[in-house]
Amino acid sequence: MIRITRPDAPSTKAEYHPYDTDLPHVFEDIATFLRGQLFGIRIEHVGSTSVPGLGGRNVLDIVVAAPEADHEPLRARLVALGFQPSPFRHFLPLLVASASTRGKSFPVLLYLIAPESDIYRGWIAFRDHMRSHPEDAAEYDRIKRAAIAGDGVDQAGYQHAKMPFLVAITNRIEKAGPTNE
Repeated sequence: MIRITRPDAPSTKAEYHPYDTDLPHVFEDIATFLRGQLFGIRIEHVGSTSVPGLGGRNVLDIVVAAPEADHEPLRARLVALGFQPSPFRHFLPLLVASASTRGKSFPVLLYLIAPESDIYRGWIAFRDHMRSHPEDAAEYDRIKRAAIAGDGVDQAGYQHAKMPFLVAITNRIEKAGPTNE
């Protein structure tokens, strides 16, 4: 059973965690919970935790894909379920929580995004590419570990260190065009 609670205070340092094999199950637990509360919505697991073997901050990135007209009522319902407005400034509608299940607790970033948005399509394409190209996932993992080596870096420095790789992969995905991967 999943329990959604207020998230812990955010850390200013990025910390690397090896891939946790419980992550797909935790996502499914959260998705099953949300589908039982919010009927007819599309829920996607994106970000590093959605790619088997890819380490990172161990934060579950989840997208609720819904038409923009539905965002405010969905946001209100998600807050009633335990999600909180993000304490960070973000360019997308973002809610945060801590999900406890299977004896562990995981930070959750939940995005409300229109399914026709370029960001949504890009995240899904990136996830699918990384799942089907383990050599790229391994390189991304190496870059993330190196960025956080030693005492680690702050969150902004971590994002900055990953940017050249993310841009290169995104360009490669866009150049290849739609595939049936």
